[in-house]
Amino acid sequence: MFTALLVLNIVILVPVMTGLLRDSDRMASAYGADTEARRILICIYAAIIVASAGVLILTFIGHPWAEPMTVSIFTLQIVYKLLSVWLVGLSNPVVRANLFVAVVQILAVAVYALQS
Repeated sequence: MFTALLVLNIVILVPVMTGLLRDSDRMASAYGADTEARRILICIYAAIIVASAGVLILTFIGHPWAEPMTVSIFTLQIVYKLLSVWLVGLSNPVVRANLFVAVVQILAVAVYALQS
């Protein structure tokens, strides 16, 4: 399940970053105007992509740290996604999408914790 969710991180974030960098109307309506803050968010998304790809490589070579590193990545994502519900609200489509991903990540981390 971790592998699928790491791939999902990449599959979701690459087009989102592309849309943000191209400043499409759809992205502007969801994320607001192209500002320095939005570009910082792009950097955070890029870091999640790089971390997810790196942990995928570690997973495929059987590195013992791959699972704990995945839990760390997902925990950070879960925290920021849940905080966005409180700070931005559910009326924002990005927050709603993030909430769905966070729930799936919470389930994956819980299953991992129960199996450990």
